[in-house]
Amino acid sequence: MRTKLLMGVLLCLLSWSLGAATDGDRALALSNFNKRFVLIRENGKLMEVRDRFLTLGFKIRPVVSYYKSLLGSEQAMMSLSPESYAAQIDKTFLATYDATPDYLTDSLLSLQTIDIDKVFSDPQFNDLLTKFETKIDQQLANIGLITLARPGDPNFFYQRQALYQIVKAFLNLAKSQLGEIPVLNTAMFIIQEAERMIRERRTFHQNMLLHYLENFKEEELGLTHDEANMIWSSIYESRIPWYAFWETDLANQNWMKYGTDKFFQDIRLANTRLRDQSSRYQELGTRHNFAFQDAKFKDKKVIINLFDAQDMFNSRQAIAYYYDKPSLVPRQRILLQLGQLGLSFLSLPGFVKDFTQSYLKSMYEKQRLTEGALVGYFESKDDSVMARQMNMQNVNPFENYDF
Repeated sequence: MRTKLLMGVLLCLLSWSLGAATDGDRALALSNFNKRFVLIRENGKLMEVRDRFLTLGFKIRPVVSYYKSLLGSEQAMMSLSPESYAAQIDKTFLATYDATPDYLTDSLLSLQTIDIDKVFSDPQFNDLLTKFETKIDQQLANIGLITLARPGDPNFFYQRQALYQIVKAFLNLAKSQLGEIPVLNTAMFIIQEAERMIRERRTFHQNMLLHYLENFKEEELGLTHDEANMIWSSIYESRIPWYAFWETDLANQNWMKYGTDKFFQDIRLANTRLRDQSSRYQELGTRHNFAFQDAKFKDKKVIINLFDAQDMFNSRQAIAYYYDKPSLVPRQRILLQLGQLGLSFLSLPGFVKDFTQSYLKSMYEKQRLTEGALVGYFESKDDSVMARQMNMQNVNPFENYDF
């Protein structure tokens, strides 16, 4: 009897100890939530959710420096041996894919023709990019870039025009002002990349927020049930294409449940796909959140992306991270980025270039944005090393991790 009583006491103490540790972990996670996110209220009403690390203002220099540096590094490797460089590309992609994407190697090798110093010091090149920077900077405040959610306004994001018209105007300007092909191609590529990178930061940071909304109670986050639901809806409303007015109408009519309905529909689809494809993995491990789970693939421990497919032709879950080779996914993405610039130097029909570019984008663009949820996960675990890794492999020079 005494033994049973003693065991009961020990179990109670153990339960209390584990509970206290859990409470401490949650307190630390919530501290990091408040460190990143700010809830803006007026007279007690929640008006907006912002990320303290998203700021207004646009400078094109980080993108210019990013690609100039990458081009210099790749050209240096090519100069040693184009054959070895091509073999290295194959090795990088065969770790994950069945083959290196068509035209990628040729596209990358074509970058040898760029005189980096000449292109990046060209006066017309720099003047055009400076004017583009000024125009984009003037428009950023109008598109709610630093706003992650606007719970009380179902039309907040739909009413804000994209920066596409500015990009289109400057692409036409580049064609009329820049005569040399390397200068023109590089300028057009940087203009499009800079607009995309600054615009997509919001989606990346929204996915950090989604991790907390999924894994913590509303009151822990300082929200009511209705406020949390409207944040979900606002996030999903921001992702409606500008032309999909019917979807905007649906969001308006069902604002309190629109976001949660979309989110859990995505989770059900992801779970079904994982069940269907589980035999592809030697092992399935820890589920980190709605979109990511540990797995064993080709004898390697990896994190798989449950929401995004490998590419437009392969429905297998994308691999977000290799535990034994942290540099592999970022390396693949850098090559895919530069390959799109290299495509512009190949003598291929326009429709082949467009199709190839779409395929290369499908291998990393959506995937890297969803990985914002992994940044949220690792920040909630106070693992700054892994959070910084996930931020780095977003391959966006505007994302400087200074959490």
